[in-house]
Amino acid sequence: MSTGSITSLGLGSSLDLQGMLDVQREADESINGLKLDEIEDQTAIKDQLNSVLNQLLSMKTTSLGLSLSSNYLYRSVTVSDSDIAKATAQDGTATGSYRVTTSRLATASSYISEGVSSSSASVYVPTVVESTQGFTGTDIVLAQGETMEVSYGLEDDPEVFIITGTAGGMTAADLVSAVNYSAANQDNGGNPLVTASTYTDKEGKTRIRIEAASGETGEGNRVSVSGSDIGFAAEVSELSFKLGEDGEVYTISVPAETTLEGLVKRISEDEDNPGVTATIIDTGTGDNPYQMVLTSKDTGEDSRIIMVSEPPGLDLKEKEGKGYTMTGDDSISFDSPVTIDATNNAVVFQEDTGDGYGSELTATIEEGSYSSAEELARAVELALENESKLKGEGKDYKVYIDSDTGKMGIHEAGTLEGLSVNWGDTDSTAASVLGFSENMELTPADSSLNAEITVGGNSYQRQDNTSLTDIIEGVTLSLYSTGVTTISIGASTSSVEDQIKSLVETYNNLIAEIDENDDYNEDEGTWGTLARSSTAKTLKQSLKTLFSATADTGGSFTSLLDLGVEFNDDGSITLDENILSQRLSEDFEEVQTLLLGTDTVTGLADILNEKIGNYALSDGYIDTEIDVIAEKISRLKNSYTTQAERLEKKYEIMTAEYTALDSYLAQIESTRSYIEQMLSSDGGDD
Repeated sequence: MSTGSITSLGLGSSLDLQGMLDVQREADESINGLKLDEIEDQTAIKDQLNSVLNQLLSMKTTSLGLSLSSNYLYRSVTVSDSDIAKATAQDGTATGSYRVTTSRLATASSYISEGVSSSSASVYVPTVVESTQGFTGTDIVLAQGETMEVSYGLEDDPEVFIITGTAGGMTAADLVSAVNYSAANQDNGGNPLVTASTYTDKEGKTRIRIEAASGETGEGNRVSVSGSDIGFAAEVSELSFKLGEDGEVYTISVPAETTLEGLVKRISEDEDNPGVTATIIDTGTGDNPYQMVLTSKDTGEDSRIIMVSEPPGLDLKEKEGKGYTMTGDDSISFDSPVTIDATNNAVVFQEDTGDGYGSELTATIEEGSYSSAEELARAVELALENESKLKGEGKDYKVYIDSDTGKMGIHEAGTLEGLSVNWGDTDSTAASVLGFSENMELTPADSSLNAEITVGGNSYQRQDNTSLTDIIEGVTLSLYSTGVTTISIGASTSSVEDQIKSLVETYNNLIAEIDENDDYNEDEGTWGTLARSSTAKTLKQSLKTLFSATADTGGSFTSLLDLGVEFNDDGSITLDENILSQRLSEDFEEVQTLLLGTDTVTGLADILNEKIGNYALSDGYIDTEIDVIAEKISRLKNSYTTQAERLEKKYEIMTAEYTALDSYLAQIESTRSYIEQMLSSDGGDD
């Protein structure tokens, strides 16, 4: 340090006073600086011990986890066919296997309307119109010479006839008679186009009604009246339905000439909508491909759409919620594969969409050897659907074989009015191999919208397919397809396995760190940072003894050595992970008992946790030594600071003293020079 030095010191005396001061100061500071070296050494030891402590704390955390019973409650779930169902299990759920048969998935109720030519076509065509005002029996409703135009049929090309008021005018009864007996009010076959009538409204007035004589709905029966002051209009209709038997009736008004897209918009945007979606589909077939589909947002019977009323001509039919299933007479055995060939591969059937049965269809099952119920059922399903698509109505069939009875079921969702399968037909060769012996003709019946599941011989129905928590205790079940699968709940060993691996890895890292830092380094001529640590000297052996500890819990395993641990000559550990994995998968309860212990015997994990804690916890061996070193470092720092302050003061004083000395010597030198000059001057006068 240069503090306290005066760069001009010694100039007055010609002595190197500054050098003398610096040499002395350097010597003093060098002695004090030894404390800094000691602080550095002690800090390195402290840091190394902290590193050891951190690894011990990690080891203790792991052993603590292994000592907690909750660590052994984790559950793993395996599903033999995850396309049918998936599941998760809560911690602690009883282990075991469950055979799950999904006979039916929960579906959303739906209705589909009659088709129209475009989305902008009217879904409520007025086929009945009524006078907008009432009359008395003597009121003139059509004055003499006044005309009224009646249109019937397609809007673009209607049949039109005109009624003209007779002399003195027409009453309501006269007008009705004129319409009904008009020569122009008939088609080519002489049949009336429209019929007119009167009725008394609730106010006692007479009103006139004109309607299509056919009594049918649709564009071909459209009725409109114009050209008179009477005013005719179609009554506002309603679409009403409820969700579930206990649901409230929902009603939305449907004025005449409401378009398909208009009705969908009215339903979708209605804030009182109870939970249905309305959409338009374009089937792409025929002259009227556009249809409205009403679908409940939720699945199950509680959300079944129950129709109360609908506008004339909308003709809503249930799409999901109707159906039927035909079941085989005999079980199908798969003790040996079922062979399908040219002698037994045909199913003859007919489909009825409402106009009577169509032509006979022959489904051809793909030839092959079928070793499972799922394979054979799928092959029959594809055969029926392919034939229906090619020559029939393009219907969707579901085929399955019941896992309990072994009988085949063929299901159709109710989009047909009827289905006839002619098993006895000479061309229907698949009857016996599929378990059917009789012809079957079935019409749709109510089909539940609930999921149907069989578990452990018990049948359940649920409104939803997912998040089912009340069938298998502790298990959340989700269904995705019909069929049979097995759900197995087992102990999840991964957490315990990972913790044992972590314990071994930390142990090896710790032993390696101690070995690297507790010896004399001959190459560098230095001692390791742990060479002077009394705790580190005993820790290595203590750990080896601890990891060799035994716990006689009455099981077949007594130590970590039974779980695949082996000690090496250098004190490290080798873990045979194959052995560990085998022990956990085959003898998990034995491993659990070894680590957790019993009511009377302390488990190995508790032993590890306690003994490691003696070193790692606060006031433990290592923590105590770290505190001692920290105190020593603190004393050294304080001593160094105090001594540095003393030296600073000392050399401030010495600098002042040397400065005074330098000044005094300079004065002496000046006096000496003066005397010499005086003496020299006196000698010159002589």
